[in-house]
Amino acid sequence: MAPQQSRPGSARRPSPEVYRRRRIVVGVALLVVLALLVWAVVAIAGIFTGGQDDNAGAPAPSTASAPSSAPSSPGTASSESAQASSGQVSGSAAASGSTDPSSSAEAAAKCAPEDIGLESATDKSTYAAGDDPVLEMKITNSGSEDCSLNVGTSQQEFKIVSGSDRIFSTTDCRTDATDSDMTLKAGATESARFTWNRLRSAPGCKPVSTKPRPGTYSFTAKLDAVDSDKTNFTLK
Repeated sequence: MAPQQSRPGSARRPSPEVYRRRRIVVGVALLVVLALLVWAVVAIAGIFTGGQDDNAGAPAPSTASAPSSAPSSPGTASSESAQASSGQVSGSAAASGSTDPSSSAEAAAKCAPEDIGLESATDKSTYAAGDDPVLEMKITNSGSEDCSLNVGTSQQEFKIVSGSDRIFSTTDCRTDATDSDMTLKAGATESARFTWNRLRSAPGCKPVSTKPRPGTYSFTAKLDAVDSDKTNFTLK
């Protein structure tokens, strides 16, 4: 008998193994498409919400408050720093004492010059070489009522002389002088201290090359129109 020939148009059916492979390929393709769709949705959502996230994570802008010219605490007042170096003056002096925290400098009447007592003092009478004198201005309200007084750097002067020779003054190179009103209780005393670095100064902040020699010097304090008596001290 002759072998049976296959009919035209007929094809052999794929084996189960081939079907299995085809299903795996189709499944993987569907997973890839699904992953791409999810990524696209997330990306689009990020575009619309990205601006809000950036603003939420950024720190809020900060503002700086202007410095106050009032004393940092009741009973203290800032005063100018002054140190002479090559004709330049810088440094610090501060007034401190006992004032009534509840009193208002604006409510109290201005102190009369005759009610203000000013006294000069030093922390030592004799200073060894390299020892800088500490000068003190004592301000007393000798009146019977509380009063307001400007104890700012614009009113203060620490002055040193030797005989007729003008040695040093905090007003020579003073910059950024300030006003500071303070209420002084009747009978209260304020004080301002200044450390002198044993260098000379000149009016107008002109350069001074010479340095004070060992000897006797006099310190005078001044607040507005009120002057103190002299206090003598010695430099070794």
